Amino acid sequence: MDAFEKALGFVTEKMAWVSMLAILACVALVMTDVVRYGLVGEPIPGAHEMVELIAAVILSMGIGYLTFVRGHVAVGILVDTFRPRVQAVYDVVGGVVALGFTIWLTVGVYEMAMRNYRYGWVTGVLEIPRSPFMFLIALSLALTCVVLVRDLIRAVMAIRQGGGDGA
Repeated sequence: MDAFEKALGFVTEKMAWVSMLAILACVALVMTDVVRYGLVGEPIPGAHEMVELIAAVILSMGIGYLTFVRGHVAVGILVDTFRPRVQAVYDVVGGVVALGFTIWLTVGVYEMAMRNYRYGWVTGVLEIPRSPFMFLIALSLALTCVVLVRDLIRAVMAIRQGGGDGA
């Protein structure tokens, strides 16, 4: 499982770097748009659309890494007082719920991306195809599902071993 975790960590970290670069691109675009508006009196055509698409990249690419490093909010104040095996049971229950919702969301986004691709839907001004960004979101959610499965496996192993370091 070590090689799998290293590979998963590598992929999620690179996706997080893409998210960080997208933040820089978004900031640069917004700053350029504001400066241009101040100097010329006109915004950059389609800047709102580009920010919208970049925001999809920013939000989706960081989800897998955040889940991998367990950086999400958890109810630790109560659960941390329990024994490790009980904590692992809570991790399994929470993990199953999170995985179920994430699979449902992944399938829904993928179906919407396919619909966008089939109909050739594009943005209003620049006519940028929407489907590649939606496929990117679906891919990121699928990777998040893999991370959640890893966490479930760890939690089940912690239950079977009587505690340990759990998920």
